Amino acid sequence: MRTKLTLALGILSLFGTMGCGSINNGQVSERAVLRPATGITAEFEAAPGVTLGGNTCKSPMIDPADGTEVLMERSFSSGVGEYSVPEGKYGVGRGELLRINCNTGEVLGIVKE
Repeated sequence: MRTKLTLALGILSLFGTMGCGSINNGQVSERAVLRPATGITAEFEAAPGVTLGGNTCKSPMIDPADGTEVLMERSFSSGVGEYSVPEGKYGVGRGELLRINCNTGEVLGIVKE
């Protein structure tokens, strides 16, 4: 009986350890910003009829300078979202996303997908 209990506790401990550092309140942890974005002339705006704020991310977000739409891939409870953009736009390459402050539309930089 004691062996089964020890085995069960060992398995639970293993699963608990595997998730450390990769999950934050049920979400993937924010990755470090790789570099600043380029060619951004204004803060992003929510689609017409949608307002920013409330620590929630909207999709799509729109670049008011040229109408480029970016689509949310993931968001974090901190009010930050990571958006896919046309490859090469804003200096974003393959396998990268644009991080945006969802409350203000300010671009925070480029992150790994």
